[in-house]
Amino acid sequence: MAAPDIKSAYDPSEQLARLQRQCRLSSVAIYRDQALYLQVLRDEVQAATRQALFSLLSEVDPARFSRLSAGERDRFHLAVEDLTKRCSVLLTVEQLMHLVTQMHDEQRRQQAHASREMLEGLSKNFQDTKSAPQPDQPDPPPLNRSEPAGSVHLSLASPLGPPPVATSKSSDESPTEARDVSEAVLSGDDEDQQSSDLDVLQSLFQLAGDVMQSPGSVEDWMLDPAISPSLDGDDYLLPTRPDALLHWMQSMDLALTRRLRNLSHAVNVQMLKAGLAQALLPISLLEAVQRGQMETHPTASNVLRIRLPLAMGELEPGMDVFSILIRTSELEFDSHRLRRCRSRLREHHHALAKMVGQQRHWERRSLDREARTHWQTPPDSRSIPTGD
Repeated sequence: MAAPDIKSAYDPSEQLARLQRQCRLSSVAIYRDQALYLQVLRDEVQAATRQALFSLLSEVDPARFSRLSAGERDRFHLAVEDLTKRCSVLLTVEQLMHLVTQMHDEQRRQQAHASREMLEGLSKNFQDTKSAPQPDQPDPPPLNRSEPAGSVHLSLASPLGPPPVATSKSSDESPTEARDVSEAVLSGDDEDQQSSDLDVLQSLFQLAGDVMQSPGSVEDWMLDPAISPSLDGDDYLLPTRPDALLHWMQSMDLALTRRLRNLSHAVNVQMLKAGLAQALLPISLLEAVQRGQMETHPTASNVLRIRLPLAMGELEPGMDVFSILIRTSELEFDSHRLRRCRSRLREHHHALAKMVGQQRHWERRSLDREARTHWQTPPDSRSIPTGD
């Protein structure tokens, strides 16, 4: 019977390879459970949307929908049904992965646009400062030709002005030439300082852009796993690293939230067109609610109720605005099938979080071993310069 390899249990490279193999096996179950969750969601999103519309219209004005004609009601139902069907087609793993890539590209464009605006502002400020008249600099004290060159002059007067610049190369220079050179140096100090500051900022933005566009980062594996190579050169649908796979699961939740937010906004637009709503909340406000940045009031599932600070009278502190906002948390609350699927995804999430902790540990061990190897390895004798 062969003895177990004890050294492999403490080898960082071997442990990282085992984590990668374990991650590949886990990715199959994660993909299956994610696809099952989306399948159940496709089956229930239409009924949940219709129930949310019924709850909203019943709470705001029950007679508003009945005042519509039969043709207008039919057109409204058909429009909502068409929106839910179009959204259901996009609720697949592949479509959400494509949306994640689009979201990442959108974020890059926004960051690049913000960087360009900042650089343009800095350049404009630099040009304005350069074109503005410079204040007159006090002339340096004239050279005393009775003192030898390099003499130290001590005075009790406080140095209020800038220190004189020694630009003369010999004692034969005239005071006029020395004063001209000093003025030129003093006038160019501010411009050189501003130019150097602008160059430093441009270099920082350039480095930030290079880091954002690096193809081997974890964000690229998370956001575009279909075209990102894995560590061993094979192509996999999902990432093969624990941290990248965990980020992939989080990005799928973000993409799903974006899909449901777009569906909610489209339904709200149809309500406004049909005359069933008096106001349309912007998408930025819906995003703030999804992120928990705005306080909401209790209401029916997938219905949003917020109070806007619009005083309508002396006793009313604001006005309540109702809107449709389909959220995964409320869909899971109403559906036991979605809750079961979500519980499986949470188990995968917890398991991946533990694997990420192990990955970080063995990566630190690997870096430590590499540093010790470089430190303990003697330098090549051929690289030592000889005394010739």
